[in-house]
Amino acid sequence: MFRETARNILAQAIGEKSLRRVLGLKNRLIPPKERYLILIDTTDGCNLKCTFCSRDNLKPILMKASEFDTILRRLKGHISSLQLSCAWEYSIAKNSAEVLRILGKHNVPSTSLYTNGNVLTDTMAEALIDSKLEQFVVSIGEAKKETYERIRAGGRFERVISNIKKLAALKDQHSVTHPKICANPTLIRSNIEELPDFIDLAHEIGITEIRGRHLILNKGLGMDEEVIQDVSLANRMIEAASEKASSYGMDFFVPGYPVETTAKQCRAPWERLYISSNGDVSVCPRIHKYEKIGNLIEQSLESIIHGSELKMLKDQFERSDFKNPVCEICMANRETEIEIEQGF
Repeated sequence: MFRETARNILAQAIGEKSLRRVLGLKNRLIPPKERYLILIDTTDGCNLKCTFCSRDNLKPILMKASEFDTILRRLKGHISSLQLSCAWEYSIAKNSAEVLRILGKHNVPSTSLYTNGNVLTDTMAEALIDSKLEQFVVSIGEAKKETYERIRAGGRFERVISNIKKLAALKDQHSVTHPKICANPTLIRSNIEELPDFIDLAHEIGITEIRGRHLILNKGLGMDEEVIQDVSLANRMIEAASEKASSYGMDFFVPGYPVETTAKQCRAPWERLYISSNGDVSVCPRIHKYEKIGNLIEQSLESIIHGSELKMLKDQFERSDFKNPVCEICMANRETEIEIEQGF
């Protein structure tokens, strides 16, 4: 009643036509919905056992395609970007191609998929094209078969190279530029000197972007021998690789090794949601078993982002007083020096 009365008063004061124009403007002045970087794992298993990975490949929980569809519907309007497959490997599920097509159906902005690249059937490759996925990111950074297969136990070097070539050829066949094919090397002592040569290989097989990361130390893996000790050598390798990538017109985003470690800030509780294959929601895959804030298969998004669990987690970040064993080390930017116990 009061709303209708106010509308009538405004219409009399400025005219019905002007009022409709003002009401249309109102929708543009309302603050946008909370938007998040969304990370989704549709499995919690992997077909490899990388030396630097702390994950256990037991009986995986595989998200149903219908559950993935439900999650995307509940996230509608709240996604700034979406990464499929974050802590685990999407391709081990039989419904992986169906999941990709559902992703395409929802017109999600800024999409990427991370994979070890060992499994890429023709059906999956076609689904990558049809879904209009923007970035296909493969975990590889080695130029030699021996190095790759020692680090990534269970992986087959030639198979990954062949799969990347397959996708690049399919893009040409369809006359499309998507998805951009990227490599995501994890830099360790065993592969750092192969990085410049890997750029040559990457260019040859159709990779157009390199986005590397430093080794994160996980408890119980005994990776001390793989920690980069010669920072000067590592930075020279990164610089040489960067120059070579530039000569090929490739994008290159691999951080150098700093002389001094500085603390970092994290906005994950305000800007990011991680969804595991059973629908559980956290703000980061590293802490999702310690800090669950809801379940997006069972709950609405609003009940999660305005719920007490997320509020308490935000309080932890604001006070820098964490109840999990990961965040304090990560915020100090020391996870490349101190072993962490990730919540996988």
